[in-house]
Amino acid sequence: MIFPFSLRRTYRLLLFPVIALSFAALVFISSVSAAEPSLQSTETPPAIATPTFDLSRLDAPVTAEPPGQIDRGAIHYWGVCMACHGDYGQGLIESWRDGFGEDKNCWQSKCHGDDHPLEDGFKIPKDNLAPPIAGPGSLARFDNAFELYEYIYETMPWWNPGSITQEEAWALTNYVLKLNGTRPEGLVLSPENGYAIPVHRATSFPESELPGTLTLAGVLLLAAFGIFLQARPRLKELAASTPKPNFYHHLHPPSISKKQAQFRHTLGAGGLSIFLSLILLITGLLEMFFYIPTPEEAAVSIETLTLFVPFGNLVRNLHYWSAQILLVVMIIHLLRVILTGAYAKPRRFNFLLGLILMILILLLDFTGYVLRWDEGIRWALVVGTNLLKTIPGIGENLYLFVMGGPNPGSATLTRFYTWHIFGLTFAVIILIVWHVFRVRRDGGIAAPPPKKRKEKARVSRFELVRREVLAMAIAGAILLLISVFIPAPIGQPITDTSIDISDSHAPWFFLWVQQLLKYGDPFILGILTPLIVVLLFGFIPYLLPRAKAEELGKWFPRGNQIAQALALILVLAMTVLTALASYPTVFGK
Repeated sequence: MIFPFSLRRTYRLLLFPVIALSFAALVFISSVSAAEPSLQSTETPPAIATPTFDLSRLDAPVTAEPPGQIDRGAIHYWGVCMACHGDYGQGLIESWRDGFGEDKNCWQSKCHGDDHPLEDGFKIPKDNLAPPIAGPGSLARFDNAFELYEYIYETMPWWNPGSITQEEAWALTNYVLKLNGTRPEGLVLSPENGYAIPVHRATSFPESELPGTLTLAGVLLLAAFGIFLQARPRLKELAASTPKPNFYHHLHPPSISKKQAQFRHTLGAGGLSIFLSLILLITGLLEMFFYIPTPEEAAVSIETLTLFVPFGNLVRNLHYWSAQILLVVMIIHLLRVILTGAYAKPRRFNFLLGLILMILILLLDFTGYVLRWDEGIRWALVVGTNLLKTIPGIGENLYLFVMGGPNPGSATLTRFYTWHIFGLTFAVIILIVWHVFRVRRDGGIAAPPPKKRKEKARVSRFELVRREVLAMAIAGAILLLISVFIPAPIGQPITDTSIDISDSHAPWFFLWVQQLLKYGDPFILGILTPLIVVLLFGFIPYLLPRAKAEELGKWFPRGNQIAQALALILVLAMTVLTALASYPTVFGK
């Protein structure tokens, strides 16, 4: 079939009507929209809320009365810091500056520009606004609260640095930690704990140790009361049945004189010394899990143990107070032995063992004191160790051996830690075992020979053990109460070992030496005099008259009155010197 038109021509003819119809439709739609203007104008467009600044954000913080440290920090932040750093530490961002009204552009002229109008005014560069101090990425330069405190105290407020007090700086630091959500509840910041509080990690204190500790102390007291009431009938049963003694019973003689076994004669000093030594050993082993023997971490690790480890504060306090009380008890024990003449043959050698043991305990306490590595140990670390240099001939080499270098540092702490944990501790354990063995072999407490005794009654080892357990239970309860209510000292970590030490002082057991050093030559008074004191005590059993056999077992026998006078004079002199060093304003320097 033949068409009159070609196919291409047909497409062209259809294209024009399609375009015309589309144009007509557009014109119609436009005309309809133009013909109904009233329909659109009568409708109210939806309201768009304009954000407004909540003026309550500028209100003074609500604080407790009287305000605590965190409250004082909130008040100071509100009055001085909030304008620049924001009400929640967000910094001088636009949403915060919206609340300033027409003064929102802080860097503008007549505000905080180059021409700020006030004498104490300051410029805020537009490209360097106050940074945020809370939230992710803020305070990146600080690791712990002490570093943050130092920065605040030395540089803030930045237009007048150094104008705030240390107390205000600590309060502000505490509040900034709260803004960041890392402040432990109930925290009171101080130089003693600032290094242990992290800035970027939330921490919390463990639950109070008081209920558990008081419960344990109460259990010990109840146990002591039960032993006191019920042990005597039990002892009669044991005596009738002739039981076999256990290992602990075998550490004691089968029996001792009843008169010399009384508390008013022995004072319980020997048994308490052993008990306190065991407490020291156990608590020291527990502390080793947390202590870090480096100058940077030593004091911080102790703060961490004290603040954040459950019952860590109790363990440390028990360790500290056991060491202090042990020295006092050992001095009492030494005096008791001398004032009762109990060092005569065959106990002379054991007297020397006990004297050496007391010196080692003294050194153990001294090295443990230095391991704190805080500001409180400066005298011991600097003055005490420098006394070694005064020894003629070997002083310098001895100092280098003890300190590990010409100045206190990492090697010093390592050596003191090694001596404390291994050298001295092992020596003390060996001597304690040896000393107890000699007491056992020498028949226990010194007493007159059987033929010269007026009282023949004796106490069995079972009764002796009962008394010792009773004494340990009471002493343990008292030690727990002391450890709960009197914290062991800890100061700010040492950061510089070369600064002035004029205000530092020795540990209490060396205060008498510190006082002696004020009167003359350091070698004669600081080294030679303490050595002479030790030698005088050591020569008492060998050079001075001893008590007669029939005089043993009672206080102040006539036979050794010279030894008694010498011991009392030495102890009294050290006590007076200690008092002079402890209270210089009372007794005079």
